[in-house]
Amino acid sequence: MKRILLPVLFTFLVASTFGQDIKKATSYVNDKKWDKAKTEIDGILAKDPNNSEALYLKSKVYSTMADSSAYKGLFTGDPYAEAFDAFKKAIADSNNAKLTLLTVKDNYQPIFGIYAGYYQEAANAFNDAAGKSDTAGFAKAMNLFIKADNVGQYIREKGWAKIGAVDTTLVLNIAKAALNAKNDNMARKYFKEIADAHIKGLHNAADSADPAFELPYQWLTLDYKEAKDSANMVKYATLGKELFPKDDYFDFVEMDYYRENENRPALFQKYDELTTKHPDSLRYHLNYATEIFSYLYSGDEGTAVQNKDNLMKTLQAQLDKALALDPANSSVNLLYAQFYYNKGITTLEDAAKIKGAKLTPDQTKQKKDLSDQGDAFLKQAVPYAEKALSTLEQGYKKAEKSRYKSVVNLLQNIYQSLGDKTHLKEYQDKYDQADAKFVN
Repeated sequence: MKRILLPVLFTFLVASTFGQDIKKATSYVNDKKWDKAKTEIDGILAKDPNNSEALYLKSKVYSTMADSSAYKGLFTGDPYAEAFDAFKKAIADSNNAKLTLLTVKDNYQPIFGIYAGYYQEAANAFNDAAGKSDTAGFAKAMNLFIKADNVGQYIREKGWAKIGAVDTTLVLNIAKAALNAKNDNMARKYFKEIADAHIKGLHNAADSADPAFELPYQWLTLDYKEAKDSANMVKYATLGKELFPKDDYFDFVEMDYYRENENRPALFQKYDELTTKHPDSLRYHLNYATEIFSYLYSGDEGTAVQNKDNLMKTLQAQLDKALALDPANSSVNLLYAQFYYNKGITTLEDAAKIKGAKLTPDQTKQKKDLSDQGDAFLKQAVPYAEKALSTLEQGYKKAEKSRYKSVVNLLQNIYQSLGDKTHLKEYQDKYDQADAKFVN
């Protein structure tokens, strides 16, 4: 009989001993004697690694001690990681009614302490790195934020708190830390989590948008533009415009992409959208006109211009709208003058192409008509150039000297083409005197 009873007695004595150790550890926890509680719990788990009550106490003690610099020296690894692992193992013992009661009584405090602890350490690392522009420090912050997110998602899966599948600010912070750590792959991953979930603010309310959450959409749009991935560029630009309709950043990134790839129809379509959206924007009307002008007149010689007649009409229409918004604007008036000057020169060149030893009456008439029309265009350029000049002469600001000389040079070219030597001399003198006038 003794041989049968000895193992049972031994088991009972061991369980009784562990029970006493748990009580002692619990007493230390209740008295907030954290270092003694740690020693006691470590001893229990060394003998019984799967003791769920000891594991739970470990998560509670380790997460609490990790928050205090006074206890940092007692750990060789990551106390939050050890606490997280211990908590998950303890919770897995779903048949332990005593443990279940304890976790509910504590309101799952250990796991929330781990989540908050990682978050605070990550924030501290981020702020410290920001003060030093420390790439490695930002990488550390990124990794700590990721650990906080892992804990947060565990809490969400268990249903203990209303944490989103994308923990908005936390995920944004991961991406920002990655960006500052020059880890574009990680920045892209976490920015996409936000953008793909169409998040525009902390609570993502339908009637509000937080400018801080524009960054993911802005960065992804530019990132894919630089990667020449037009599909994803348009995807995130479109999302950005939907969620932040007042921000034209996304349009301009797309426009840069179309410009760089010489996709003029797509570029001009974007300008049509912008000027329709902002009918009172001098900047957008002038930029659109300038873009068309550059395409029409700054391309390589012999390059075919698509849809030229309609573009000329659009250019003039945009100049008219810009001029109506600011009649004295020197940039608008100069561009309008250049518009008519170029029309005049092009028409005169067409007239010059009609030549030969003996022209027919029709050719002679056509040549004269083109010459007269060319001169008329040149004369139409004059009042716009003079308006630009008068605006630039107000104050003779040094920063505007180059523009002033451009206008004067344009007037010289106009009068030279018209054969008007008197006015040509007048503007030659203005050009020569410009350096002495624009000194402020």
